[in-house]
Amino acid sequence: MLFTTKNKCKDSTPDFIFDEACLDVLNTLNETVQITGQYRECDGCDFQNITSLQPNQNVSILINTRFSLNMKGANCSWSSELLEHYRYGWNITAKCPGIYIKESADNPYIPILSAFIILFLFGTIWYMIKCIYKCTKNNAIWQRYPIFANNSENENLSQSLNDSAPLVVERPPKPLKHPNRIKSIDTFRGICIVIMIFVNYGGGKYWFFSHSPWNGLTVADLVFPWFIWLMGMSYTISLSTKLRNAVPRRQLVIEVLRRSAMLVLLGLILNSHGEVTEIGKLRFPGVLQHIGVTYLVVGLIESVFAKRLQTNEGAGRFNLIQDLCVSLPQWGIIACFVIIHTCITFLVNVPGCGKGYLGPGGLHDHAKHELCTGGVAGYIDREIFGNHMYQKPTCTFVYQTTQAFDPEGFLSTFTSIFLAYMGIHAGRIFSMYASPLQRTVRFLIWGVVTALIGGILCNFSKNGGAIPINKNLWSLSFVLVLGGMAFIIQAFLYVLVDLQRKWGGRPFFYPGMNPIFLYVGHVIFKNTFPFAWIPNVKSHSAYLGMNLWGTALWVAISIFLYKRNIFFKI
Repeated sequence: MLFTTKNKCKDSTPDFIFDEACLDVLNTLNETVQITGQYRECDGCDFQNITSLQPNQNVSILINTRFSLNMKGANCSWSSELLEHYRYGWNITAKCPGIYIKESADNPYIPILSAFIILFLFGTIWYMIKCIYKCTKNNAIWQRYPIFANNSENENLSQSLNDSAPLVVERPPKPLKHPNRIKSIDTFRGICIVIMIFVNYGGGKYWFFSHSPWNGLTVADLVFPWFIWLMGMSYTISLSTKLRNAVPRRQLVIEVLRRSAMLVLLGLILNSHGEVTEIGKLRFPGVLQHIGVTYLVVGLIESVFAKRLQTNEGAGRFNLIQDLCVSLPQWGIIACFVIIHTCITFLVNVPGCGKGYLGPGGLHDHAKHELCTGGVAGYIDREIFGNHMYQKPTCTFVYQTTQAFDPEGFLSTFTSIFLAYMGIHAGRIFSMYASPLQRTVRFLIWGVVTALIGGILCNFSKNGGAIPINKNLWSLSFVLVLGGMAFIIQAFLYVLVDLQRKWGGRPFFYPGMNPIFLYVGHVIFKNTFPFAWIPNVKSHSAYLGMNLWGTALWVAISIFLYKRNIFFKI
């Protein structure tokens, strides 16, 4: 039940946990009133019965405040976002007044706002200290301090012993680790893996750090698609180097097969981690499996069709679109994947569900498609995987669905391949165009165009358009919007980190160098001290502090590995 009458709300000091509040309802009418309600997040859902009130009767209702509410009683109704730990009142009268606050509490968003302010101030102060140090390290003012004065005396002593020695001995520059790597890519990847760890650890139990119930976007919905995009970009840059070095294509294909198999196997192992799993219920799809299959397809396509010499020199009038001209066969194959995905999604008649259903089932659309969660995508996965798929989809809480649905299922791989190939094209732009301006402009054009197309498909709304934006389905609008965002973010980081060098990418650069290790490690130790524990107080602030601490530990581990020159690859 979404709303429950419990004794907790009758206590003078209720022992609330996160996302809980009380609503005291009083019926002043001379008739029995039926109280109904529903979350506004539940698109196309009928109101649910909560309780009945006799004349002059009152009741206290425990409400989950994760999403905004719609409530009705007699001829009265209201819609509002309630805050946790508050106590609200609602008097049902002939004039139908709205709800009012009886007892207030601390704003639940203060902890996350405070955390961001602290992190921002820490980063700003650290940046200022580094700037001051760089600007003054050779200044005479440092000679006032003993450590620098001693160094000066040692240099004078050395000068007196050997007049031919120079007064200042310049140390040779320290060699850089992986000097040929593009730092902005590692920074972007590090941002993704850090956010992924934070949201997987709980994200402070805030709704916007959890996946969307169905349509729409939250912070948690962004990072995995961006990681897929970056995988494609990194692969094509590495492939270009191998092709220029005349690495045999047979060897490239074998490498793709090996890495894909390792990712899928590792994903299956992680799916069984944490408890003894019945072999009949072991989940086959998963994050690493999704990455592995996507990598297999795009890797084989590029290994076979990519040209050895990709340069825009001598392209003549086709210089502006040379990056497209050299990859027409690959784009043709990718277009086939998109067309097949679209045709299956909208033209296949699912038994009991019809054609083109894209909803979560359950209460959606007035419960007309109760057993049609995910439409044809869910139907195909249930036919292929049976019980070997995710049993508690994100739509369960709001839409009260009863069927299993896996967001990393079979049909979603088709659009994931398209997203990865957008990343491959970004890498091709890097390889073909030496001019930073050409690279940046092309990134921005691709980003704006693809994001606009995705916005048009979903009608720039959450639940509207021909193809709503949906991470569970990896809908076409979803991958276009997320791919466009990735192009724009990469352009920004490329200018900021690689060109102007206003930011070194720290601390995100370090996790970006060991993403697979951090992902596997944080899954294995997710419920292990000191990365996590059960807080004494179940509040947003307690969970937020714990989740930030766990994430910070993995960032510290990545820094340690980087300083020791330890890098894990598959």
